[in-house]
Amino acid sequence: MKARLLLLFTKACITIALRAQTPVLEPVLCNAPDLSPAQFALFDKYTKAMTSEIELNATEQAWFDSMYYAVGETRESPCQVIGMECSWYCGGGPDSIWATSSLNAQDQHTYDPANAHDLDYCTAWCEGVPGPGIGQSLTYRFGPASPRLHTIKVSNGLVTSETAWRANNRVKRLLVLENDTIVAELHLADSMEDQEFTLPRLFGKRADGQPMDITFTIMEVYPGERFDDTVITEIWFDGTDVH
Repeated sequence: MKARLLLLFTKACITIALRAQTPVLEPVLCNAPDLSPAQFALFDKYTKAMTSEIELNATEQAWFDSMYYAVGETRESPCQVIGMECSWYCGGGPDSIWATSSLNAQDQHTYDPANAHDLDYCTAWCEGVPGPGIGQSLTYRFGPASPRLHTIKVSNGLVTSETAWRANNRVKRLLVLENDTIVAELHLADSMEDQEFTLPRLFGKRADGQPMDITFTIMEVYPGERFDDTVITEIWFDGTDVH
């Protein structure tokens, strides 16, 4: 018994020491998604104008040009996190994603781990244990040949509407690990805006030639007004070695 207690105490001390050395990253806030019915109607109008063979008048052309500048030509819906134009994802990205738990499907809505990396604001992952999900995690596996990454981006909470976002828990602190080694702690803002974190170094193309697992573990949450379920809409990445 004494030996077991000593071992547990030693592990706790090591964990505290590692946490003390862990870089704490603060977010840069970006644009919040607009998933209102008006925005969907605007995208529908834009898509029709893009494919129409009817010549636009001056006013219509000015509107179209402003939309083209703001949206680009490859985003077809407000749900899309990024368009189909070339990005780091042309050569990078995870091969598989899994979670320690997931909330069961409700009506037509699923909360699978893959929803946290489908580049879609209209779907989300939600942990599936009683309580706020402290200790639950998402893991993204990158193949040995995947380009290296230097940036993590997070859409925190259920961003389909402000009502849904406030009703459910959002993440306050995420612990990031690379193949079980602590990398950083992300301090997330309680905001519907996208949050961007720059990592302390490049990650990927491991020297041992093995796949790289990036794990995000929930450490603390902002409580929801109605439900004790913690939701992450999206975690995606940017990096180098592609262009």
